[in-house]
Amino acid sequence: MAPLDGIRVLELCHFLAGPYAGLVLADLGAEVLKVEDPSHPDDARSMGPYFQGEQSLYFLALNSGKRSIGVRLATPEGREVVEDLVRDTDVVIDNYRPGVLAKFGLDHDSLHAINPAVVTCSLTGFGETGPDAQRAGYDYTIQALAGVMSLAGDPDGPPTKAGISYVDHSGGISAALGVCAGLVERSRTGIGTHIDLSLFDVQISMLSYLASWQRNRGAGSVRTANSAHPSLVPAQNFATADGHLALFVGNDGMWLRLVDALGDESLREERFATRQGRLEHRDEVVDRIQGMLLTAPGREWEQRFGAVGVACGVVNDVAGALAEPQTAARGLVVQSEHPVYGRYEHLRGPLPTQGRLTVRPAPLLGEHSTEALESLGYPPERVAALRDAGIVC
Repeated sequence: MAPLDGIRVLELCHFLAGPYAGLVLADLGAEVLKVEDPSHPDDARSMGPYFQGEQSLYFLALNSGKRSIGVRLATPEGREVVEDLVRDTDVVIDNYRPGVLAKFGLDHDSLHAINPAVVTCSLTGFGETGPDAQRAGYDYTIQALAGVMSLAGDPDGPPTKAGISYVDHSGGISAALGVCAGLVERSRTGIGTHIDLSLFDVQISMLSYLASWQRNRGAGSVRTANSAHPSLVPAQNFATADGHLALFVGNDGMWLRLVDALGDESLREERFATRQGRLEHRDEVVDRIQGMLLTAPGREWEQRFGAVGVACGVVNDVAGALAEPQTAARGLVVQSEHPVYGRYEHLRGPLPTQGRLTVRPAPLLGEHSTEALESLGYPPERVAALRDAGIVC
């Protein structure tokens, strides 16, 4: 059994952060039913540039493991369907702007009145309180506002975003954590709670030691060449004969092992022996190592350094990362097959050793509407009437 087997989740989410939270919960065993309004389905369904048949690969990547029901939320009959689902649900997650679901009578207080044990989680850009509560929030803009862009890029270049949507992904993981905490709390009290999760909050919290340096010592944001660490040397990207190698020497013992692997006696000088000494002579240390690393391919250096416990890795592209033996060994890439759009590959959630052995393919819009309604005890004629009226699809 997976850890969340038996937990029922309604997901009213779109694009990335919310669906990723649902994906994590589904991978951990929860039964996730994605609720979409046919008038405004998840925009990820049409997200290009790549498609599997008529299905967006972007959508498939974020919604494997789930079922789907299409319900028109703006209609009284549609709201009644959702309310009936909530009566038999443990968790409801959404990533609408604050106040939107309240207009449909689907906010936490309304849902809690229907099912006092339900745990609700709202992922928003800036949370439900404060001057920015109604502000639109996307990964790009929150990377900027949370100070992250100021730290990335070359010293003389413009601020740079991270290569992945890590605000949304880390927000989704945080939401899944919040849901699990809410379920633990409910096991003690019998009462469901509401989780007000802000992507901005998550990113500010991840400034951690940088925030401590700034608040306590007034340290500013400093960008470094080659993604170098501000105080550890050598800890940066180096060019090799065929690409780049990320090298990270975290302590003085590792430095000695690196020197042994390089075989450069000049690096054994006492002035380089300590972390502070290497920082004071950063340019000399980096220049010397860089000259040596250019003489061989990255994988050769990776094997040589790895053999003596020095942290390093070639700088992969996405294809290279997916081809790493460790990726296969951990079962991170899986295949799913759908009767309509066929077979595709996608990634597991971040806890693969606790996840389901098999993963359901991402659903078509409304693919499981009839199944979900019949599980509520709706007779076939009522299901047919709802479909004929366009309330569900």
